Amino acid sequence: MLAAAPPGPMVRAALERALAVPGARLEVLSIQAPGDDGCAVESAEALGMVRGSGRATVRLTGRMASGAGCASAVFAAVRVTAPAWVLTRPVRTGEPLAGAARLEEREVRPGHLPVATLSAETTVARPLAGGTVLEAEHLAPAGPAPGAEVEVVVNARGLVLQQSGRAVPCSRGRACALLPSGTRVEGSWTDGRLLVEVR
Repeated sequence: MLAAAPPGPMVRAALERALAVPGARLEVLSIQAPGDDGCAVESAEALGMVRGSGRATVRLTGRMASGAGCASAVFAAVRVTAPAWVLTRPVRTGEPLAGAARLEEREVRPGHLPVATLSAETTVARPLAGGTVLEAEHLAPAGPAPGAEVEVVVNARGLVLQQSGRAVPCSRGRACALLPSGTRVEGSWTDGRLLVEVR
């Protein structure tokens, strides 16, 4: 029955399944359960994804002694920690992060997902203070700086065209270039080239 001792293992398993932070560890600090309502709990499901420390809701379902179905909810206080890159010193815009950050275990707050992987070429998009836990918004997009000459490969339904262009600013996660004709193209950086797929 759902009594003073809530089904902790089921609640924890439900929260683990809902954890949406790669490589994270989840700790259940407390579970606030309703009073004994005679419901024998059979399953637990988190309502929503767990994206950081805070309060999570878990729906419990089961059966009453009469055989009728029943449901209730419990609230769990959780602490989420994950490997995060933390700056060991201040860095300037465009400065490579090689040797300027170390991997530490840090608490994850909702809306502040830490960066889990860095390459030697990764740079920052703005000046940052030492001790900053790196997030995606802190990093400059991959690829050459705006204005640099780039090789553009356009794949138009199997017809592959290649020419030079100039890198221009683009939305996060994408790469853009301006061709000599004045046409702006958008794609992704692949093997040091801007690959544009035309369907």
